[in-house]
Amino acid sequence: MSILSYHYSGLTADQIGEIASSDIRSNAIIETDGLSKTLLHIIDPVSTNLEILSKIVNYSNIDGTKLIMDEVQNSTKSLTEGYYWINEDGRIVSISNVNSSIIDSYSNIDLSNREYFVIPKETHASYYSSAIESIDKIPRLYISFPVMEQSDGEPVFKGVIVASIKIHELGRFLQSELAPQVAGNVGLMDKNGIIIYGSNPSLIGKYYLGEEFQSLVPEEIRGPYNSLLARSLQGSAGAEDLILDGGNKTTITYQPVYIGGKYLWTLFVSSPHQLAAEVGFLINNQKNFSTLMILIIGAVALGIAFLILSWNKRLESAVNSRTIELKDANNSLIKYNKLLESANEKLSIHDKMQKEFINIAAHELRTPIMPILGDAIFLEKQFEDGKEEVKVDKEQVSSIIRNAKRLKRLASDILDITKIESQSLKLNKERFNIRDIILSSISDIKTQLLSSNPEQLENLDIIYEPQDIFVFADKNRITQVIFNLLGNSVKFTEKGSINIEVKIERDVVKNIENVIISISDTGQGIDPDILPRLFTKFTSKSFEGTGLGLFISKSIINSHNGKIWATNDPNGGATFYFKIPQQ
Repeated sequence: MSILSYHYSGLTADQIGEIASSDIRSNAIIETDGLSKTLLHIIDPVSTNLEILSKIVNYSNIDGTKLIMDEVQNSTKSLTEGYYWINEDGRIVSISNVNSSIIDSYSNIDLSNREYFVIPKETHASYYSSAIESIDKIPRLYISFPVMEQSDGEPVFKGVIVASIKIHELGRFLQSELAPQVAGNVGLMDKNGIIIYGSNPSLIGKYYLGEEFQSLVPEEIRGPYNSLLARSLQGSAGAEDLILDGGNKTTITYQPVYIGGKYLWTLFVSSPHQLAAEVGFLINNQKNFSTLMILIIGAVALGIAFLILSWNKRLESAVNSRTIELKDANNSLIKYNKLLESANEKLSIHDKMQKEFINIAAHELRTPIMPILGDAIFLEKQFEDGKEEVKVDKEQVSSIIRNAKRLKRLASDILDITKIESQSLKLNKERFNIRDIILSSISDIKTQLLSSNPEQLENLDIIYEPQDIFVFADKNRITQVIFNLLGNSVKFTEKGSINIEVKIERDVVKNIENVIISISDTGQGIDPDILPRLFTKFTSKSFEGTGLGLFISKSIINSHNGKIWATNDPNGGATFYFKIPQQ
């Protein structure tokens, strides 16, 4: 029975080790997917700025164009080093946030042989570079858009607008976005196998099959590692394990990055199996303990046999003593088995919750995608009659924009949920005026209603008396909470009024000042069935939405050491409250 118990414990322990490894792989895949979306989120504004600048640059008003370039650079200065305007001869016309005398000193530099100039000139399309080492030996990533003018109905190349990004800054940002629970490193490689960013700065700009990179890869894993990298450059996502020297295991996950429908880069996250190694250490200790118990039991059995032959009179006391020891050992094994069953049950619950989240997110993504797809198919069919141009009415454009914005909000909510679940939600606190963000949220809600339901806008009165109240908090996150609560009131109030109030209340126990914001409406009120679980995930009785908004809002307020709650008003409607410390 001891031997059977030993084998059973060993089998169960191996299963636990595999579950731990699977959990690491799952977390790494989720983290890589989130990082790729974050990368797109920070690159998209730069691309949008470049596209707009390429269409509005004016050679007859260089100073006016430069002012716009300065404002664009200020909006993305956390990522971009600068924006450059280069004419059709490859000469610099203007540089953001640089005075005219310095720009004149650069005017004789010929940039017509640079890739970020040559490729847009030849293709008349945008260009995203790999790692390029500049004159100052600092590797940068360049994005450029061509400046085109129409002449006799034909497009004519008039130069490029270029944005430069320091790769080290981009890499440090991606590394900082990695959740603390994922102890790994971030890497970025273009589709041709050129390293854009990695933990070793000397490898930036090198080919992964080149001598510099290959000399750093241990010989015993060089073949599998190179095969893994080759597969990662095929434009699909994946996760694979590598066994390193000494038996240590590392999971490498990769995710392709598409911009404008084109595959440009591959994002990597390497996650050493530190947790699995620690579990393996505990498993080995358990196996050693079980082996020791078998040896002890065998020695005890031999001792009992010897005592039976030698000292028959002491047999009863010896048997009783050994029986107690065997009961203790059996109780220990039962306890271990219960702990293992509990661990398996928790993993099963986690898997069920993860599947539930994926199903709901997939359903919500399908809802706005279908109208967009329907409008696109309708427009495509109009071209089947040989038309080169078709008319698009305002309602179709509004439908596409409205559903695209809904997709954007849903993606943002899912990203926030991922950060909340992984406890990686970060706050960027600053001092700001509550009045500004409330007025901004009211304006956004009215603009949204004007395009989607102008009749409701006419029948709805949003009341707010502005007053200057300053608070030290994360401005963007508090704006998100106010917009969520205001949007929730608008959704359930077809006509009537919504009243917003802000006041300061002193907490005498904690000796602090709290800012309390309330949003009251005259709508349907909160269904009593969902009121007790209003701020939990997926709680909603609306035909639209995932029920994530209030859960995200509660998580944001809790991270500010605040409180959020809601009540039904006796005369109809509901009121949502939240409070946060003023300082």
